[in-house]
Amino acid sequence: MRGGSLLPGRNWQSDTYRFGAAGGQEMDDEIYGATSTSYTAEYWQYDTRIARRWNLDPVDKPWMSPYHAFSNKFITNIDPNGANDSPIYDSATGDLLGTDDQGLQGDAIVMDSKDFKQGMKHEDAQKLDKGWLNGFASAEARMSMVRTHTSLNSRPDYDGQLTLEEANEWFRTGNGQPLFVDAAQIDLSPVFSDELPLGQGVPVNFASLSNANLETGLVYGTILLTRTTATDVRIGSNNGLIDTYDFEQQPGRTGRNIATAIGGAVAGNGIGFQIRGYGTGRVRQRPPAPVHNPGLWGPKF
Repeated sequence: MRGGSLLPGRNWQSDTYRFGAAGGQEMDDEIYGATSTSYTAEYWQYDTRIARRWNLDPVDKPWMSPYHAFSNKFITNIDPNGANDSPIYDSATGDLLGTDDQGLQGDAIVMDSKDFKQGMKHEDAQKLDKGWLNGFASAEARMSMVRTHTSLNSRPDYDGQLTLEEANEWFRTGNGQPLFVDAAQIDLSPVFSDELPLGQGVPVNFASLSNANLETGLVYGTILLTRTTATDVRIGSNNGLIDTYDFEQQPGRTGRNIATAIGGAVAGNGIGFQIRGYGTGRVRQRPPAPVHNPGLWGPKF
């Protein structure tokens, strides 16, 4: 258990296995004399009842309490040794470069911009992390990162999702800065896996009659889908770009241009921005066709 108290008479704990319940840390019942109330890790002692560490975080993070654990998300995050990461910043400027495959929620990763790739594996990003304390080229770059990082939870993409209302608001107020969305949270229905050849990118217009999906179509329009397994798909290009959210007219696309003009009137004045993705999307497998059995349903004599 990573947070909360056990209910008397409604729990069970092995007497021999001491690891795993709090993200791989070792249980330390001797502290309070009660099961699953305290855990120890390389950098902390952790109290599950209040979801906080005893000791100060050895790396000072101005945007978070020094007693935090699991970046204050003890249900979803794991942190075996007491150090956990995700949004990625430029070591030279402190600017937000983007995310690894885990999104915006987490502590800061600092790296050179030349090493960054949108949606890169979390493990690869951690290997390139130069550290928040000494990884920036200047104090100004460090403070730029702190200002951005402390405001991340107010962004519309902080939860990995993007609605039409949020996209329009960012168009008006986001000053052209990109947003980052979780591919797994984009609804790709009604597309089936057999419509996407393995390894081949296929542009799918979710605003068309053949692939109509109102929620996805209004935000993204056409998305490039590349199937990588039976049901997993990469969404967008290799560099993580899914779409550019703007209302520019395109020659020869009358129907699209009419819809875009209406959308632009609703959104109002603003600046276009890129939508970049991380993680993996998923499409459904087509259900098998019903089998007709003449012996069962055919005429009887």
